[in-house]
Amino acid sequence: MLQNITVLVNGMAAGLFGLSSILFLFVFEHKRLRTVLGIVLAVYTLLFIKDIIYFCPAVAENGFLYRVLLSIDNWAVPLYVIYAFEVIAPGRMTAWRTACLLLPFPMLTFLYLCFPTEAVYSLSVAFSALFSAACMSVVLFLTFRYRRMLKDNCSDITNMDIKWMWVSIALFLPNLVLWTLVSARYDCLLDSVYYVTLSLSWGIVAWNTYYHIPLSSKDMSCSAQNLQAYPETHFSARLEELASQDYFVRSPRLTLSELASCLGTNRTTLSNYLNSELGTNFYDYINSHRLAHAESLLSDLSVKYSTEALAELSGFGSLSTFRRAFFKKHGMTPQEYRRRLEGA
Repeated sequence: MLQNITVLVNGMAAGLFGLSSILFLFVFEHKRLRTVLGIVLAVYTLLFIKDIIYFCPAVAENGFLYRVLLSIDNWAVPLYVIYAFEVIAPGRMTAWRTACLLLPFPMLTFLYLCFPTEAVYSLSVAFSALFSAACMSVVLFLTFRYRRMLKDNCSDITNMDIKWMWVSIALFLPNLVLWTLVSARYDCLLDSVYYVTLSLSWGIVAWNTYYHIPLSSKDMSCSAQNLQAYPETHFSARLEELASQDYFVRSPRLTLSELASCLGTNRTTLSNYLNSELGTNFYDYINSHRLAHAESLLSDLSVKYSTEALAELSGFGSLSTFRRAFFKKHGMTPQEYRRRLEGA
């Protein structure tokens, strides 16, 4: 009975991954990250189809063949790392770097084929587990650094933020534990749970990949034209002047580079000024002005604005970003803030 359920879950997972890979490779608009994910999902589809062999009695009873097939499953271990590096450093995953991450796993399978001992198989499982844990730690660190770079350079990070990768890492860790247990012994129930959790993990990745916008070179570039050569000591007055002109509100996609051009300086100098002199980053600084504008709109009790209108009029490119920022500052929604003003 459990084996039949596992076969069903395996088939559903294979179908889901196969359909998703077709969508990302051939249907959706072509983007490098989507293509990388489509290839990863296609590889998983083939591995799931291969797993049907496990349920043949001749394979299940043959310890050597069973472990060879399990060692082939190890080849999927670096796939999440390759995908994650492509998110964090677009275009950096060259063929050489990809090969360096992938090659150790087929080599371990070949080693077991040559020396089919318990020690060699345990070595391959231990290496895969340690490799996964180490790489996920690196990915977690790089994710923090990437988000800091986003907030240092962009005022609107809608669909650019990769905080969702923390959720994917949190889900892949239980997958790693399940995979280690499945590698140690045959268990239909664990297999089923593994297929479900793996599908959930990659489902979250696929959903966010579809909408993801990578940080581009344009966001980081600084034009040298029309610089007015304002000295750093003049930053405060110039920033106040721009704020009084609603410049930050009228520029929803404003970047650090663009603001640096307005101040006649470069990105590094302006970023250092915001961090050291004002104790904030570019993202929070710009959105603090936008929140102030939203508060001024709410304080006009003669006019009622919807939350959507407030977000747009205040320069926020995303309604969800506006809601989170407003709640973080005031501990209430914009409409609750308005009712409190009306009751004062």
